[in-house]
Amino acid sequence: MKPMTRLPSPQTFRARLHAMRAELAQSSRAARDVLQAHPRRVALAVGLALMGSGIAAYAIAPGAPDPALSPQTTLTIALQTDAASQAQALDDQPVVLYRTTQVNRSDTVQTLLKRLGVTDPATLRQLSADSQMRSLVLSNAGTEISAQVDSAGQLRQLQGNLALAPQRTAADTPSTKASPKGVQADLAAPADAVWQRLTLLPSADGWSKTLTPLALRTQTRMAAGEIRGTLASAAQSADLPSTVTAQLGRIFADRLNLKRDLRRGDRFAVVYEMLTVDGRPVRTGRVLAAEITSRGKSVQALWFAPRGAPGLASYYTPQGHSLNRVFLASPMPGAKITSRFGMRFDPVVKRTQLHEGVDFQAAIGTPVRTVADGRVVKAGQETGYGNIVKIDHPGGFETVYAHLSKLDVHAGQQVTAGQIIAKSGNTGWSTGAHLHFEFQVKGQVVDPLKMAQYVPPSQALPSGERASFMAATALLSTQLAQAAGSGSRLASATKLVPSTQAD
Repeated sequence: MKPMTRLPSPQTFRARLHAMRAELAQSSRAARDVLQAHPRRVALAVGLALMGSGIAAYAIAPGAPDPALSPQTTLTIALQTDAASQAQALDDQPVVLYRTTQVNRSDTVQTLLKRLGVTDPATLRQLSADSQMRSLVLSNAGTEISAQVDSAGQLRQLQGNLALAPQRTAADTPSTKASPKGVQADLAAPADAVWQRLTLLPSADGWSKTLTPLALRTQTRMAAGEIRGTLASAAQSADLPSTVTAQLGRIFADRLNLKRDLRRGDRFAVVYEMLTVDGRPVRTGRVLAAEITSRGKSVQALWFAPRGAPGLASYYTPQGHSLNRVFLASPMPGAKITSRFGMRFDPVVKRTQLHEGVDFQAAIGTPVRTVADGRVVKAGQETGYGNIVKIDHPGGFETVYAHLSKLDVHAGQQVTAGQIIAKSGNTGWSTGAHLHFEFQVKGQVVDPLKMAQYVPPSQALPSGERASFMAATALLSTQLAQAAGSGSRLASATKLVPSTQAD
């Protein structure tokens, strides 16, 4: 048995504690004196000491407590679950499917709704009779339609962008005056339609409909390509819309026949407008600039519409000359020539004599257009010619249109190049429906197919418009050069176009 260790008495313990305090105070004063005398050396020593103590502490630190030695308590709680009712609640929740499709040209309201998953007979019947739904389907091929349909085939919501014709007054009715060459009425006013988003929701008494106005945005796009077969196939390869290709044919009609004159290796470049709603293309706009390079020679067309001078709005060369000739090549573009100018045997009078014009094959009622600006000097009947229109043009030129079935102008009326003046027919001394066309220079008949030798080729912009033309077409020329150089599509910055006003 080990002897018991004797503890010091309280008096002895207090004495020792007092001595330790005195010794500690003396050590503190000494440390202070050293710190004041040698602050840098002390700091270095303390730092090294702390590093050493840290390493030592790390070395001797005990490990984590042993879980086996810690007290443990197990608590058991009974949970009330109702998995069956919860599963039933999930089954009772309606499943809503979100679907999107595009309107096809052959669609009806029912075929469109069924493609979206709507099978409810009442819904199909009600919406098939709705005028706005029919307008959405019948007039908006290519438009994207989205719908929410539940698992029972019930329509929960339908949305689609609807193009509505603007409300017009008598003053707004489009004029019968011809549009600038290469510009169709619908493409000359690309923002004419009012675009709205149609939203359909089920309601207590059927369907609630909301129309929200949408802004049209115009993007400037570029395309280019090389002819390897036809212009149409080359344009398709460049993803150029067919409406733009058709415009190119009209724009260059007085300089090139794009169906007949283009050869393999020829090139085209075009800058045009694309109208979008919610970022999706809805239709093409106007061609802004174009270039055709055929057999090494290039012809460029730049659109220019000077402020305050709508009559000058047209396509011009980079030098400011109108791309349109003063005289159109034909009063009936594309029509087959059945009899040319010159001596021939006349089947009516049964003798050989001068045929003073050109005959174009045309069914009765085919539109006849004046080939240049001028004034109607006669609109009536004349022996042999039947119904006839004579037009006097500046510069001593006159044109004659004969064997007509209907006259659309009267004597004294001013007409513009390309304007419809009559309908072809079979009146007068005629052996079949056709148009007889004459061209006179200072009272002398000449071959209409040689008009280009007598008339000025084109008109130049007035000198007062030259500066504005150069400023307005500078960017178009740059974009056209980029398109011709890259040969690929490029979308430029967008600009906001009011949805109720033509551009």
